[in-house]
Amino acid sequence: MYRVLFWMGLVLSLPSYAQTKVSGIVSEESNKGKIVPLEGVALQWLGTSVGTLTDSLGFFELDRVSGANRLVVRYLGYQADTVLVSSPEKLALILKKANELKGVTVEYRVKSTTMSMIDPIKTQQIGQKELFKAACCNLSESFETNPSVDVSFTDAVTGSKQIQLLGLAGPYTLLTQENIPSIRGFNTINGLSYLPGTWIGSMQLSKGTGSVVNGYEGIAGQLNVELRQPYDKERFIYNAYAGQGGRVETNVVANTPVTPNLHTGVMLHYSNRLVATDRNGDLFYDNPTGSTTKVLNRWDWQSTKGINMHGGFIYTTDDKVAGAIERDQLSAYRFDRNLEQLDVFLKTGYIFPAMKYRSVGLQLNYIDYRQKMNFGGVNRLVGNQRSAYANLIYQDILFTTDHKIRAGINAFQDDFEEVFNQTDYSRKESVVGAFGEYTFQGSDKFSVVAGARVDQHNLFGLQFTPRLNIRYEVYKNHVLRASAGVGRKTANPISENSGLLASARKWMVMGFDSKLPYGLQQERATSLGLNYTWKFELDYREGYFGIDLYRTDFSQQVVVDVDQSARNVMVYNLAGPSFANALQVQLDYELFKHFDVRLAYRYYDVQTQFSTGLLQRSLVAKNRYFINLGYETRNNWIFDLTINTTGRKRLPSTSDNPQDLRLANFSPAFTLLNAQVTKKMGTRWEVYAGAENVLDFIQERAIVSAENPNSEFFDASMIWGPVFGRMAYVGLRYTITRMPEE
Repeated sequence: MYRVLFWMGLVLSLPSYAQTKVSGIVSEESNKGKIVPLEGVALQWLGTSVGTLTDSLGFFELDRVSGANRLVVRYLGYQADTVLVSSPEKLALILKKANELKGVTVEYRVKSTTMSMIDPIKTQQIGQKELFKAACCNLSESFETNPSVDVSFTDAVTGSKQIQLLGLAGPYTLLTQENIPSIRGFNTINGLSYLPGTWIGSMQLSKGTGSVVNGYEGIAGQLNVELRQPYDKERFIYNAYAGQGGRVETNVVANTPVTPNLHTGVMLHYSNRLVATDRNGDLFYDNPTGSTTKVLNRWDWQSTKGINMHGGFIYTTDDKVAGAIERDQLSAYRFDRNLEQLDVFLKTGYIFPAMKYRSVGLQLNYIDYRQKMNFGGVNRLVGNQRSAYANLIYQDILFTTDHKIRAGINAFQDDFEEVFNQTDYSRKESVVGAFGEYTFQGSDKFSVVAGARVDQHNLFGLQFTPRLNIRYEVYKNHVLRASAGVGRKTANPISENSGLLASARKWMVMGFDSKLPYGLQQERATSLGLNYTWKFELDYREGYFGIDLYRTDFSQQVVVDVDQSARNVMVYNLAGPSFANALQVQLDYELFKHFDVRLAYRYYDVQTQFSTGLLQRSLVAKNRYFINLGYETRNNWIFDLTINTTGRKRLPSTSDNPQDLRLANFSPAFTLLNAQVTKKMGTRWEVYAGAENVLDFIQERAIVSAENPNSEFFDASMIWGPVFGRMAYVGLRYTITRMPEE
């Protein structure tokens, strides 16, 4: 076994530690030259009882012990070794396979969600085990067991879902795919539904403004999705799903080596809703019928000379139909959507052979997105988007590995063609920017990430975006983090609020500068965050307790006002305060062996200055309570239960409707219960069954004037709860794992 510092990924930098800790990554080198992290490797100081295990990324962190400088490394099926550790530098250990397996057994239970105590930016690492706790058919359904993210329907017709983070709508969260901004622009809302859960390898979720490397967007936080890689240990995966209401899905993941250094992978997805249902009896279909098809092909090449290349394409089609159950000409209402998207990506990097800490990476991405939507013949939206993205990143150290820098340039080119009810809102945006980021992690007590970027926007001019993240260990395993930064984005008020198109409201876009998109200013906000994390051990079992506090202040915002009148949607620039205060308290603990408990409480205070005054944001609950219980038996039965209680939400004003078509000022509080049982049969087969909304709660009067959708009072956008009741489902997974010698 030998030591070597190496770079993993295009923009990943390893943290450094003070004299009291040692850290690093443990990997193996296959006979085809592939370096793969090892999970569950045991490391222990020679002659002591102090040790640890590597996580799912092969990473470990271990306290130094006075007088001990030899680290024993053991892993089942590999040669044990002892490493001399003479300094606090990071270690990269590569294990060799043993010729004969002898009595070494490593037992390690993988956590479904992990959180680093040493990263200056608080980031949740969400693994496949967390995703498998629920049906997780697509990305928008991947947060049922995560208390940080809220998911809600946009309306009662289209079936679209959007996320909320820190009480702010999904477009304020930077959504990246393998650190490339990919779900943005016209695709911000629907894009979450087009990424199959089976394709996802892991996710990283952070709140507030984070790194400046990927651009100036991301006001509420960042969600990065890592897809399964061609060189993953899973060579073949098949997943089938069938749900109540006629929904069926199938997913295939197939990976294969072409040469020792070249791997390729193919992913396939097909879903269809075969049966139209009306569970709530409003004579509208609960969900649209139609099919979605998605194909991915990717290639990964790693040379022995420090060059890595990764690229491929994703092609998506979607056709949906929904609306009123046919009754007569007066009550006919039909929704249809046709979507087609091509996504081409390439990432390449070079690691300097003599200086493993120095690297250069290039990210390239092109998206061609085309969509047509028709809402009952009242609202028609055609949106075509062609986006190109390039990001060049240089990574190095300053003097020692305690001081790291990242710098580079990136560029966006967006060509938006948008026609809404015969009004043309087309535009072109181009942004060229430069960024720099400094990281200090030379102390176990204190670390910092400070960055800034300067961008030249063809419509909004020169822009400066600073960001800062600080970590301080108050006491052993008690960590405080603080963040501050600026975020900005160009609003797409129609596509980002497409749920409002499922109504008879008239749109009034009150922008007065013809040179700007929709005549409106770019959105700009300052985010401040403070969080506390305590990693504890009770009765030999690990737990986490955390408190998050965030404040987001908008200095510029595009306000979408549905309170001034139930007949209109008013869109205008903010003239006054707009802010979001968010508090979250969370406890994770293994109550007894293999029984995990996750408890959380969230409080949101989100207010905006509307034309009628400063109001609480509609359809955002102030209080939420969350419980997740998970238990795994010795004979491979897995049980998961999630209870989510949502407090009341303010509803938009309907005071100018006739008395019988008015809604209350607030929705009632309600509780949703989801449950799932999974059985693992051997190493390849898994079957699962479950139910969402077990208590069968359905929002009353989901559609205003449902009996007469052609009237001026029709509105299917006032959705505060589920429109589909209890939904049972079954599924199976079949996995073939790569042989060790491959």
